[in-house]
Amino acid sequence: MNQLLGTKLAAVTPHPQTTRNRIFGIFDRDDAQIVFQDTPGLLEPKDDLHQFMMREAERALDDSDLIVWLIDAIKGVTPRERAIAEKILLPVQAPLFIVFNKIDKTPMDRRASLQEGLKSLSFFQPPVLFYISALFGDGVRDLLQKMIERMPEGPKYFPPDQLSDRTQRFFVEEIIREKAFLIMRQEIPYSLAVQVEEMKEREGGLTAIRAVIHVERESQKGMILGKKGAVIKQIGTEARKDIEALLGNRAYLDLWVKVSERWRKKGERLRTFGYKE
Repeated sequence: MNQLLGTKLAAVTPHPQTTRNRIFGIFDRDDAQIVFQDTPGLLEPKDDLHQFMMREAERALDDSDLIVWLIDAIKGVTPRERAIAEKILLPVQAPLFIVFNKIDKTPMDRRASLQEGLKSLSFFQPPVLFYISALFGDGVRDLLQKMIERMPEGPKYFPPDQLSDRTQRFFVEEIIREKAFLIMRQEIPYSLAVQVEEMKEREGGLTAIRAVIHVERESQKGMILGKKGAVIKQIGTEARKDIEALLGNRAYLDLWVKVSERWRKKGERLRTFGYKE
């Protein structure tokens, strides 16, 4: 979605389950408007947060005119893809595009084996296949054009300058969480949430932001802070660059860390962090 819109809306990291919320991204040009829904990955729920993520994905499937299923071309069609096809996508009647991503890291002769892997999957109607590099944009323009041709005609629902239904505060939280995911060791990211407590405009075109990174255990707090605050300083430095690009002005970012025990299993906490209907 970031590549299609030409701007960064969704957090991107090597970790699975980076996307937690359904994010609307609005593509607009003179002859077309498409509202994309970037959803959490389809998974087997293990806690209240996972259940919320699955409901976000299912809602997107229910009200979409076209479904684009992104598959990692390096891994190919695994048992996980087969389970998704059988349990979730089989009853869906909307047109389906299967998009193999990361072809920049995949040899051309692998496409035959990727197609072979799809033969064991069942769908309501035959899917259309694409091969792209979301990182470098290879094949993305062709994919977009095919989407436009396949979408039903209708009115434009959003003004041409609107990129999303989400607020700037939401995207600031996503940027901070993305940087924490990228910098921290693998076991930490799934236990953290980010909450912007204050955003204020100051004189001279400066936006002052105070945000809290929530973790589940005291030991995780120490890891986020790092020795003499080195890790949280790095998170803040990297996040501030993207935040300033998002806001179009200078930003001052004040980051704190707080322990919120078992927040992924507490409905009230999930709601506070934006992970509850």
